[in-house]
Amino acid sequence: MSSEAITSTDNAVFALQNVRYLYNDRQLALDGIDLTIQRGEQVVLLGANGSGKSTLLKLLDGIYTPSAGTMHVLGQDIKTATTGEEAFRFHQEIGLVFQDPDIQLFSATVFDDVAFGPLQMGLSQREVKERCDEALELMEITHLARRAPFELSGGEKKRAAIASVLSLKPEVILLDEPTAALDPRTKWVLVNLIRKLGEAGKTVITTTHELEIVPVIARRILVMGENRSILADGTPNRSCTTANY
Repeated sequence: MSSEAITSTDNAVFALQNVRYLYNDRQLALDGIDLTIQRGEQVVLLGANGSGKSTLLKLLDGIYTPSAGTMHVLGQDIKTATTGEEAFRFHQEIGLVFQDPDIQLFSATVFDDVAFGPLQMGLSQREVKERCDEALELMEITHLARRAPFELSGGEKKRAAIASVLSLKPEVILLDEPTAALDPRTKWVLVNLIRKLGEAGKTVITTTHELEIVPVIARRILVMGENRSILADGTPNRSCTTANY
C-alpha cells in the first residue's frame, strides 16, 4: 500500500500537519498526524483497538482540538471554526455518527430525532419536514418515522442516527464503526446505504474492523498504527489484502 498522502489543500475539507492529541494532557492518543482529505472523498480508517481511529474522528468533528500541530477545516483553523458563530456553521457542515446510536437518539420518535437539528437552524415547518422526509427516505426508514427509538432493532437505530445527521445536509459524514454488532443481512443493507452517500457526492469517513466492506464504501484507506500515527495511505484494491494490523 502506498504511503504517499494527498497533499494538495486547494479543495480540502481537512488539512492536518503534525497533529498530536493527548488525553488529560498526558496520555498520547494521536501523534504526528499529517493528513489531507478532499471534498467528496470516501475514506476508511483501519487499525487495531487503541490506535486512535475514534479519537481522530472526534478531532475531525471538533469534539477535540489538537494538543499540538495545525489543523484546518473547511479552510479555517479548527479553533476559529469551532468557536462563536462559526461553530454553528461547522456543526451543520460536519456530522458524526457515534458507534452507539443510543447516544444520538433521545426523542419520543424517530421523526423527532431527525427533526431536532433542522429545528435548531430556525427553518420553517415545511423546510424541516422536507429535510426529514429526504433523510428518512435516503436511509430507507420512512416507515419508522413515528416509532420510538427503543422499539427499533440495532440496524434500524443506526440508520435513524445517520438520518438525524443527514437532515442537517452536512458536507462531511463521519461514521464510527457503523456495522458493529449487526447481523450479516442488516450489515450489508447499511453498507449499501453508506455507499450511496458517497455516490451522492458526500465526503464520508468511516472507521471499521470489517475488511470485507471496505471495497464497497471506500476509495481510500488509512491504516492507523499502535504508535498512534498513520502507517499507510492507499486504495482498497491494493491495501485490503495487505493491511496487517
